[in-house]
Amino acid sequence: MQVLVTGATGRIGANVVKRLLEDGHAVRAQVRPDSDRAAKLHGLDVEVCAVDLCDRDGVSALVPGMDAIVHLGVKLRGPSNLDQLDVNIAPTLTLLEAVRTLEPGLQRFVYGSSDVLYPHTGWMPEPIQASDIFHRPVGMYAVSKVAGECMVHSYHHQYGIPTVSLNIPMTFAGRELMGERAPAFSPYLDDRLEAAAHQPPSADRDRCLAELRRHQAEGKRLVVPLCPEGPAWKRHLGDVRDVAAACALALSAPRAVGHAFVIMSDALDDGVGVPHLAQFTGMDYAEVVFPRAEYYWYDMAKTRELLGYRSAYDSCRILEDAWRDQQGEDIGVIPVGP
Repeated sequence: MQVLVTGATGRIGANVVKRLLEDGHAVRAQVRPDSDRAAKLHGLDVEVCAVDLCDRDGVSALVPGMDAIVHLGVKLRGPSNLDQLDVNIAPTLTLLEAVRTLEPGLQRFVYGSSDVLYPHTGWMPEPIQASDIFHRPVGMYAVSKVAGECMVHSYHHQYGIPTVSLNIPMTFAGRELMGERAPAFSPYLDDRLEAAAHQPPSADRDRCLAELRRHQAEGKRLVVPLCPEGPAWKRHLGDVRDVAAACALALSAPRAVGHAFVIMSDALDDGVGVPHLAQFTGMDYAEVVFPRAEYYWYDMAKTRELLGYRSAYDSCRILEDAWRDQQGEDIGVIPVGP
């Protein structure tokens, strides 16, 4: 296939480009003209097109000759509400209109949506279902994803464009998970202590901080956060390699057309992954009850059945590979870059 990938220098986009090339596709990569991450594509056999997503004519001109589009272009770094309209909503319509008018034989339009459209925080012992989706979300980024999914759905039913929407979670590329992106997701005790210190003051928070500092003084490097309800923290996240594989799969899965799917790696269970990492690295770990729970997971039955997707990475592999990447080993991930 000839595949257009928008947002091709992003955390997910660059790894999608890599995966598509490995699968034998030809890739046209849309990048911002002033991108500080364009070097991520150096050495890859891709057609790089420096086009701003706000350039309607320029974006439309990328579509003719394509067999498929993977639309991942989005602005995440501090956009205003108007940026959400200009960068995160309007280009989706531009691409869909270009397909309708210039490339009506397109074989697949894959839209990168987000799991921000679902409740996923706190103590949620029952799996999150498709019916739990927010129809009136708060925040313009979430609104932009609702708008995108609605446009994709509409163009599929009104014009027959074969669309697939992927609800992508917070996604990590290798060593990012080791505190380099968000300390609250890191297995390192120091990072979790920093994150806990920024929580609202309470007796439970102060007790947690005291325990973490005690274990820190004892030389413990890793921590398993426990929910007040008992189990270790467990959260459905995305390893960028799984997300890239799902995007590639969405290009051809025959039963996926017209649907939206939640895309996750296996739920990251700290009670499983951290002890494995401790054994693998020789670092000691502690178990500490945190003042709040982070325990949520999604029902992936529809994704497995219609998209044919299954995660390749579980709690042990995700954390082990993130650590190996941090040590300079090659785990097959294009790093995020500057």
